[in-house]
Amino acid sequence: MKKTTELMYEYSNKIVGPTMYEYTKWVLLQAHARGLKRVYFLARDGYLLCEMAKMLSQRHSLDIDCRYLYCSRSALRMPSYHVMQKSEMYDILLLSGYYVTPKTLLERGRFTDSELQRLYDELDITEPDKTLNEGELNQLREKITRNEFYKQTILERSRQAYNATIDYFKAEGLLDNDYIAIVDSGWTGSMQRSMRQLLEAHGYTGRIVGFYFGMYTSPKCECDGEYNTFYFNKKKGDKRKLYFNNNLFECMLSAPHAMTLYYDYDKSGKAIPVLASDLSASMLELINAQLAGALDYTKQRLEQDTISYDYKKSIRLCFSLLKRAMVYPTRAEAELLSSFTFCDDITENYSLSIASEQMRGALKNYTIFRRIITKLRGKKQTGEGELFWPYGVVAFCPKIQRPWYRFNILLWDLLKLKLKK
Repeated sequence: MKKTTELMYEYSNKIVGPTMYEYTKWVLLQAHARGLKRVYFLARDGYLLCEMAKMLSQRHSLDIDCRYLYCSRSALRMPSYHVMQKSEMYDILLLSGYYVTPKTLLERGRFTDSELQRLYDELDITEPDKTLNEGELNQLREKITRNEFYKQTILERSRQAYNATIDYFKAEGLLDNDYIAIVDSGWTGSMQRSMRQLLEAHGYTGRIVGFYFGMYTSPKCECDGEYNTFYFNKKKGDKRKLYFNNNLFECMLSAPHAMTLYYDYDKSGKAIPVLASDLSASMLELINAQLAGALDYTKQRLEQDTISYDYKKSIRLCFSLLKRAMVYPTRAEAELLSSFTFCDDITENYSLSIASEQMRGALKNYTIFRRIITKLRGKKQTGEGELFWPYGVVAFCPKIQRPWYRFNILLWDLLKLKLKK
């Protein structure tokens, strides 16, 4: 029997490698056409993409400096809170998610234990670990926005985090040119907006050019810069969205290091990223096998690759690979990928498996009838019955049940797409 790392290598070589290769080549050719000489790949989704880009750039003599930038939503948002509108600050800090409790909500502000206890007292929170439904979450939001201690502590912490963040940006050369080109997986484009807010507050007047695999929403403001998408965006690629799972996609882009928490100064006074605790040895081994599979594919592909590029052909290939991998995984593939954990919260203070056999019971919440009833009732717990990768959980069901669940999941997603038009 093959080892898990061998299986991961093979999966990455046939699915992850080809998909990310097509995306990375598109990014580099787009950057080259615009005359961009430096491109930053944002952590952690950009780790594999950056390694691929360096190989592609060298092979095709594109003269593009490919750099990896340590960052995260949390690391960029904390220093930006004091330079944005307070309404936006609260919108970000009090966002809903898969799993929201009073504690997870408040932990986004990086409060100390004593500060958390003070907030529990002032906000009348007696069950900090209780999962909130939408109604309870809205009530708590109202209390928090009226709490002066919460606001002032966040703003002060934001000011304290700002200088080290800007100094890290300077050290990485972000202010060297009148443009900054960044690459990420995408979805909402919030990282680009945070970067614009931080740099603008420092006096930077250049433009930010973003390249993304996909975007579910339209850019919040033209002032945030240019957003370019490869696979889908708000206006195009509906069919591709239907057969796509962004949570699984992010697992395909895992990096061999933990999340960037914030920026600080080392003993020499240099601004550096501070990372969370190291990954477990088993997780690191799995990620390295995934990276090896994708990068070996890149080496093989480059042996016969030319600079020519057919966008439509590239998209067709990615759609074929991703639809099969994301909607119709085998049980063996689902078991393999169940080793990956996922968290939608910026703190990453909790993590859940992306799919497992134990989650099968939640599939009852994914039938059309159940979802309509739940929506009408409006009392759903945040995270109650939510799955990060529903089709992955379906793969653990008996074969006779799988078409039924896939049909229900697909129909619901189709209805949501139509209603958003």
